[in-house]
Amino acid sequence: MRKFYHLRVAAKRNETRDSVRLALDVPKELREFFAFQPGQHLPLRATVDGKLVRRTYSICSAQHAWPLEIGVRVQPGGAFSGYVANELQPGDELEVMPPFGQFHKGSNGRGAKAYVAFAAGSGITPILSIVASILAEEADSEVCLFYGNRRLATTMFIDDLYALKNRYPSRLQLHFVFSQEEQEFPIAAGRLDADKVRDLWARFLHGMEPDEAFICGPDTMIDTVRETLAELGMSAASVHAEHFGAPKKVQRQMPAVSAGKGSTEVTVVMDGHRTSFEMLESDSNIVDAAAAHGIDLPYSCKGGVCATCRCHLREGEVVMAVNHGLELWELEKGYILACQSTPVTPTLTLDYDLA
Repeated sequence: MRKFYHLRVAAKRNETRDSVRLALDVPKELREFFAFQPGQHLPLRATVDGKLVRRTYSICSAQHAWPLEIGVRVQPGGAFSGYVANELQPGDELEVMPPFGQFHKGSNGRGAKAYVAFAAGSGITPILSIVASILAEEADSEVCLFYGNRRLATTMFIDDLYALKNRYPSRLQLHFVFSQEEQEFPIAAGRLDADKVRDLWARFLHGMEPDEAFICGPDTMIDTVRETLAELGMSAASVHAEHFGAPKKVQRQMPAVSAGKGSTEVTVVMDGHRTSFEMLESDSNIVDAAAAHGIDLPYSCKGGVCATCRCHLREGEVVMAVNHGLELWELEKGYILACQSTPVTPTLTLDYDLA
C-alpha cells in the first residue's frame, strides 16, 4: 500500500568517509508489502530539526534478501543525509514507504543473456542490487559493469563488488574508472563520457552483444551513455536508466492552456477511497495543492525524478513541468507525476490504485 510504515534500523555502518549503509528490519507481516524488484527505491520520511523531511534511496540488497539495505551519500548541508550520518542509530525507527520505481530488472523469460551496466558515484546503489540479483538467479547470464568515481576512497560498495567478482569470476566483468586519480592504464582514467564508453565497449565488450543495459548516475552521464549505446547499436527499448538526483536547475513551465474558470476540482482515488478538493489556478502543483487541503499524496523528491508521486490520470488533462521519472510507455498509458503537474481542465481524476 502507498503509505509509510515504521521500520527499525537494524544496523548502520560507514560505507566510505562520506556515505552510510543502513539495514532496515522488515517484520514478517510486512514483507509482502516490501518485496521488491532489483533496482527499486524506498521513499523515507523523518522529522529533522522539527521539520518533516522526505528523501528517496535505492535498495542495494539482492532480491529476497532481508533486512533491506540502502546506501546514503552524505551531502554537505544535507538535512536528511546529515541526520542519518550523525543522529540516526540502530534501534531507531524511520518511516518508510514500500518499494517503488520502474527502473528494475524484469523476469528473464529465456536462457542466457548478456547485460552491461554503467554507474557513476552513488548511482551504483540500484545497479548493485540488479547485478547481484542477475548473478544469483540467472545461472547462464553474464554481466559487465563499468563504475565511475572520482577516487577509490569515495567508491561505494567496493567490497560487495569484489565479493561478487570472487563468487562469479567467469560471469562478472568489473571495471573501475577514476576521474581524479592517476591510473596505470589510461582506459581506467577519466569520466564516463562518449569517448570513454566507446573505448570500454571496444576493449571489453567485443563479441558480447549485450541484450540489456542499465545506467544510473547524474543527468549528463545518463544522456551521454544512452546516446553512445544507441550509436553502438543498442535499441532504446533495451537501455534502462535511473536518475539518482533532481536536476540542479528546474525551470517550471506555465500551462499552455488555462482551465478556464480559475480552479479545478481534483478527485483522488487511493486505497479504494475517493477524495476531492479544489485546486486554484495559482497553485504550483497537485501535491502541494492537496497538502493545503490536508490531503497527503505520495511524494519524495519533488524534482520529477523518483516517481513516488506517479499516478494514473483517469479524467482531465495536465501539463508537467519536468519529467525524469516516467518512461514513454507510461506517458502513453496516461501516467503523470503529480508533483510536477498542473491542471488545464475544470476537472481531474487521479487514480493511485493503478500506479
